[in-house]
Amino acid sequence: MEQGRPFSATEHPLVDFDALCQQLRAAVEPARAHAVSLHDEHGDLLWLSENSMGPDEHNAVREAIEAFSSNSSPPVLAYCLGDSRSAVLLRAVNGRRTMVGAIMMIMDTRAIPQDDRGAIKLMTPKLQRVLMEFASIRPASDQAREPAPAAPAAPVTLSTSADSASPASSSAPFELSLIDSGRVPVIKPAPPKAARSSLDPATGAAAGARAATDQRIAKNQRPTKDPRPTNDQREPAVTPEIDRLHAALRRSPIALHVQRMVPLTKGSQLKRYEVLLRSKSEDAPNVAPHAMLKAAVEHGLGSMIDRRVVTELIGWLVHHPDVWETHAVMFSVNLTMTALHDEHFIKFVDLCLAKSSLPKAMIGFELDVLTAVKLAGRVAEVAAALHGLGCPLVLDDFAMRTECFDLLRLPGVRYIKIAPQITENMRTDKLSQAAVTAVVQMARVLGMYTVAKRTDTQAEQEWLTALGVDFIQSNAMSPPAAIDSLSKGQKTKH
Repeated sequence: MEQGRPFSATEHPLVDFDALCQQLRAAVEPARAHAVSLHDEHGDLLWLSENSMGPDEHNAVREAIEAFSSNSSPPVLAYCLGDSRSAVLLRAVNGRRTMVGAIMMIMDTRAIPQDDRGAIKLMTPKLQRVLMEFASIRPASDQAREPAPAAPAAPVTLSTSADSASPASSSAPFELSLIDSGRVPVIKPAPPKAARSSLDPATGAAAGARAATDQRIAKNQRPTKDPRPTNDQREPAVTPEIDRLHAALRRSPIALHVQRMVPLTKGSQLKRYEVLLRSKSEDAPNVAPHAMLKAAVEHGLGSMIDRRVVTELIGWLVHHPDVWETHAVMFSVNLTMTALHDEHFIKFVDLCLAKSSLPKAMIGFELDVLTAVKLAGRVAEVAAALHGLGCPLVLDDFAMRTECFDLLRLPGVRYIKIAPQITENMRTDKLSQAAVTAVVQMARVLGMYTVAKRTDTQAEQEWLTALGVDFIQSNAMSPPAAIDSLSKGQKTKH
């Protein structure tokens, strides 16, 4: 951090962050806090005792926010910044045990106990009181989505069947289904009273009589042309080909595989995976269904596949809590172009996350850069909505183009997967080396992580480490595996 006047991202006159900072410094004495920064539950800066933060401090905040999303994470984390400095992060929670922010203090590494308990020894009663005061002035954005205290806990069940699910009863099991269109969750409201009354024989007879009278009157009148388009003109009928494809998508058995992003530096406590769709059919087991995905996207049914993946993933996580209770994890799901156009998709994701009660930031979404550039306006809305739900974003195949740089302004972007064309010649081409270094430096300043793909050799891994890349994702270093292998009792190591 650079020395200078304090920075504040809020102008609220009733919040005295400077006084809170002084209390923090006094609470850790005789140790010294060289700098203090206050952050919200997403890691965004609220107040800073200096005038700027460096890339290492940004990365420490991101790491801690992701780790704090796990229930098993300690309330205090320490990250070495080099030069005998460490970043100590404190989690602030409200009365409902919901994280509402975090505090970072830059301290001398020697002031942090170097034993099994480590930084947790810094949590004195005085420091706890300061944390409680900070939590009391922070709004709890998630309270609106939390169930009322008196409501009984509901069992969680996930399904992709076509059966309808009724939201009328809050104690009903959680069932997420897909209707035949594949575009919205099956949450069907009760039919309007007018529509139900047509089933009554007397009402139906009266309506028929009125219709007959209207017909006789119409015969005596000169017909006029209705300028409004007919239903057929407004909404073309669904073709038999789309019907067959939709039925095939519903019947096709799918399986989820994951591929880990392997860290190139030590100290990362969060395990990150990309979720991959695989066929579960007997003819081609564990094969990526490229033809099915291409046909679905071309016919506007890609959102249906995205929904199935999200439903299957959350259902698996709910039934395998050992995967995320012991250590923090993040799973990124690829989004198709159809999902970006689908106005109901975000509501579907919100419903899944709210009902599953999984830790925040566990489910992320991956956007292809070319698709994001084509749909820049819509992507900005989707990114803001997902950021509000606590879902991190991954930009895939990032290239050195101006339109790609604009995507870094999207809220919630946490990972940048560098296009393989940039990294494949880095050992012999200085321009490629400069491009990788430029992306890494931009990511560090913005508090993001970089990922290199398709690296097959140890030499390439050493080059990427030297250039500052954070992760690699390749079949050689960490091949895709069935998601079941992450659960306890499996021999496969990840």
